[in-house]
Amino acid sequence: MNAMKNTIPVLTAAALLLSSATGTYAAAPDHVVDRETVYTLLNSDGIVKKSIVVDWLYFEGNGNVTVTDHGQLHHIRNISGLEKPVVQNGQIIWDAEVKGERSIYYSGETNQPLPVDVSINYYLNGKKVNASSLAGKNGTVKIEIKLKNRLKQKKNISYSGYKGVHHSVEKELYTPILSLVSLNIPTEHFTDMKLGDAMTVMSGKTMSATWMIVPNPEETITLEMKGTDIELEPITITLIPKLPPVSEVPVKEQLEKLTDGIQQISSALDQIGDGANQLAAGNRQVKNGLNRLSEGLGQLNQVHQAHEGLVKQSMEANRQLLMMAQNLAAEKPQDANLQALVQGLKGQQQMLTMLAEGGNLQGKPFPGLDKMEEGLKGSKAGADKLVAAADQLEKGSLQLKTGIEKLSGGTVEMKNGLITGLNKLYEGEAILNQSKTAAEQYDTFLGKPDGAKGEVRFILKTDPIKPMKVKDSAEQKSDTNNKEESISFFEKIKKLLNNLF
Repeated sequence: MNAMKNTIPVLTAAALLLSSATGTYAAAPDHVVDRETVYTLLNSDGIVKKSIVVDWLYFEGNGNVTVTDHGQLHHIRNISGLEKPVVQNGQIIWDAEVKGERSIYYSGETNQPLPVDVSINYYLNGKKVNASSLAGKNGTVKIEIKLKNRLKQKKNISYSGYKGVHHSVEKELYTPILSLVSLNIPTEHFTDMKLGDAMTVMSGKTMSATWMIVPNPEETITLEMKGTDIELEPITITLIPKLPPVSEVPVKEQLEKLTDGIQQISSALDQIGDGANQLAAGNRQVKNGLNRLSEGLGQLNQVHQAHEGLVKQSMEANRQLLMMAQNLAAEKPQDANLQALVQGLKGQQQMLTMLAEGGNLQGKPFPGLDKMEEGLKGSKAGADKLVAAADQLEKGSLQLKTGIEKLSGGTVEMKNGLITGLNKLYEGEAILNQSKTAAEQYDTFLGKPDGAKGEVRFILKTDPIKPMKVKDSAEQKSDTNNKEESISFFEKIKKLLNNLF
């Protein structure tokens, strides 16, 4: 019991010490969502005048909860309650009582550059002018609104291309910022409007024109119209880190099938080309053989002609010998040897005549040398025709080979072109996916609580261009007599935005 009595004062003192040193203990929230809306006032030419961040912190939990937001803000105001944050070292610390869920809305000013630079140029009747000098004038007005994305980063893009081949390429990417540019155009002051790709809606005498662009890195909107007593409403630019919906390319599968088919055609043409090469080589061998045959027949004909001349000479010599033998036999008819010589020379003369002119030998036709010469000439002529035909066939096979090679080269070029195009499609998909990821990751402008889900939007508005109006004394008195009233939360937000815009 005494020990317990001694312990209680010690614990009480420790609790008081901790309470005075650190304040009441606060737990971290179970779930946090940080939604930032950045409202920026621009000069008429797009230069930033002032940026106010309205931050909506939504968190879940029970009891005393501490939420630590991040961001370089000044003139911080709680616009939803009485809590005041502790601001130190770029941290904005909120302590709040939570029963299940709670929201804190607060605002603050920042000098941080926007993710998109805006530049606006004005022209009157073709001449560049200051925005303020347009007010009250007449003429053709041209406005150029240029948006430049500042969120550049280098990324290594990896993807699987045709047939699953791995590719990797380094690219400069810009975080996609969907930009909606809006302008209300009073038709009482403007006609003959050239608004390009704007979406337009008529409301009474006012035409609302909206352009949707994604600067990558730059985009320029140009509009032109004829004005009378010119007045221009503020230009509103809404920036959302988002990639517009892009439909998937439906022809990839068909292109892959087409590429595969062309690859098969190319392979078949290669095989046909090999066959054409073999055909050309075979034709060349046949042609060479026919050339040798023609040359051999020509040489044989020359030999035949020599033989024919020799036979003719032999026939003449035999004829003269026969005449001499016949004369001697006539002088000595009783000489048997001379008679036998005459008979032998006659038989030899008959054989030489048969050899030269042809006839029947032992009951069968025997061609003479003259017939053989005709046959040799015909054979050589036929061989020469075959050589000429083989030459034409060789030329044809070579032309076929050349044509197949050209066709094969064309299919290879087509196949390579399709593969390159397919790989570009796959690369484009990979870039789109990387850009989508970059947009999703750009979920805060100044910073967010650790582990929080973030969301950020930007609303930019230029000064209007109107003739100067002097307030009367009643208006001035009304302005100076405004009093602070107890207003609702949503009225506070409305008032804040009205003061801003």
